[in-house]
Amino acid sequence: MPILSWDIHSVFLREHASKHKLQFDSKALDAFHKKYNWAVNVSELLAKHPYEALVLTDSKQEIQWVNDGFNKMTGYPTNYAIGRRPNFLQGKETSLKNINSFRENLNKGIPFEETLTNYRKNGEIYICKITIHPLKDTNNIITHYLALENELKMTG
Repeated sequence: MPILSWDIHSVFLREHASKHKLQFDSKALDAFHKKYNWAVNVSELLAKHPYEALVLTDSKQEIQWVNDGFNKMTGYPTNYAIGRRPNFLQGKETSLKNINSFRENLNKGIPFEETLTNYRKNGEIYICKITIHPLKDTNNIITHYLALENELKMTG
């Protein structure tokens, strides 16, 4: 007979790990929040939207920070990603239509969601649902973009 208490304990561990990740990511982004005086509460934003990976870019879309989930999702270490634009994750299977839609939405300066075919460091394809939140200062100027990313499982 299976141990039924393990089910309860595993749910607890999963929730605890999720809260720890959220606290760690929120704390890391707080330094940016204070420096750039963002009008949005990033901790609340993270708490409302599930994510596996976070990517913070500046207004020129150069990566300033990534969380541990980025490394797990892509295989790229933090020091490789910092200073690059996220398009290094794209390749021949990445839809030009989706890339153009992504750019158009960035120019609108409002939150949006897009799905892109990306590539891990080992060359493996993965489908990534990306939710972008422009981060504006108190003068309503976009200083950064925060991408909340989730891998969509491929079927077939």
